[in-house]
Amino acid sequence: MYISVNNGVTECEIRLVGTAHVSDDSIAYVENAIIEMDPELVAIELDKDRFISMLQNKKENVDLKAVIKQGKVGIFLIHSILANFQKNIGEQFGIKPGSEMKKATELAIQYQKPISLIDRPIGITLSRTVSKMSFKEKFRFLLGLLTEKNVELDEKAINEMVENAEDMILILKDISPSIYLTLVDERDKYMAKNIFEASKGKERILAVVGAGHLAGIKKYLKELESGHEIDIKELLEVKKNSNIMGKLVSIVILMIILYGFYSVSNNLEALKSLTFEWILINGVLSSLGVVLARGKLQTIIAAFLAAPITSLIPIIGAGYVAGLVELKFRDVAFEDISKMINTESFKELMSNQAMRVLLVAALANLGSTVGTLYFVPRFI
Repeated sequence: MYISVNNGVTECEIRLVGTAHVSDDSIAYVENAIIEMDPELVAIELDKDRFISMLQNKKENVDLKAVIKQGKVGIFLIHSILANFQKNIGEQFGIKPGSEMKKATELAIQYQKPISLIDRPIGITLSRTVSKMSFKEKFRFLLGLLTEKNVELDEKAINEMVENAEDMILILKDISPSIYLTLVDERDKYMAKNIFEASKGKERILAVVGAGHLAGIKKYLKELESGHEIDIKELLEVKKNSNIMGKLVSIVILMIILYGFYSVSNNLEALKSLTFEWILINGVLSSLGVVLARGKLQTIIAAFLAAPITSLIPIIGAGYVAGLVELKFRDVAFEDISKMINTESFKELMSNQAMRVLLVAALANLGSTVGTLYFVPRFI
């Protein structure tokens, strides 16, 4: 796809190469485009961190103990699952950098062409996706992952993705407007702005992007040419949700629970009965979470013992204890963490040792929370 853009400095011819990721034909097409066009710059759908990792074959590492201690298990779980989803859907919709980006980089270096990294950092994209998804979308998203079926695509089917990319993107927009907004539309704007700025003072630019981004980038390049502005800072902003309300709710619940125990403190039999019920319900539900996550026996016992106590200490959750115990008794290697981040299927992700630890922590916490909430209406 060719597009001529007046950037206010020069009239620049921009060739947008839409690729179907993992396709050999796409890689060959990129090489032919560089040779035929002889561009002054090659823009590539990568960000700095992915670019460096790709060149160095660098494996990502995560300190699971720190994730658990900092109480970021839920966030990390969502990011891991969403990153896996982004990889899978990227293969289908042409919105994920693949092997042709590495080839484009190698060819640009070989032909001594300057490289411009135009994509938004993946961490920001995932964070904005999570924050914009409605509860209904998150439910549909998780349900889709749990029921997904792996489909093997042949080379012909992969190449046809380029021709039908626009139709496929519309399907994604219908499935989840929020995911479409952050994974596609916002990145179209971000990359178009970077291409537009990079084109100033140049006459020929080659941009290598996923086929699903072609129409959007072309649209926003034309808008930029006509004077419309795109705010890069806004596209990089990740709003931090205030946790003040959550803390207030936790304090109120704790006060209700403590008052409930205090209200029967003058009746020894009632206090014994209530305490037993508190320990049983909190412990059983938390340990059930560990069972559902297929945790170790030691962790099941630890969750049962910890939940009734941690439910009364807002700064420490049952998941904190369960996660650390599971990490101690489960053999998690560096390769497990790397595979968790780079896995190719949801089924593989769920069987990963590192992911198992995170699931244990998350579900132990959930079980304990449900057990605590069970008592609130009774005490009220």
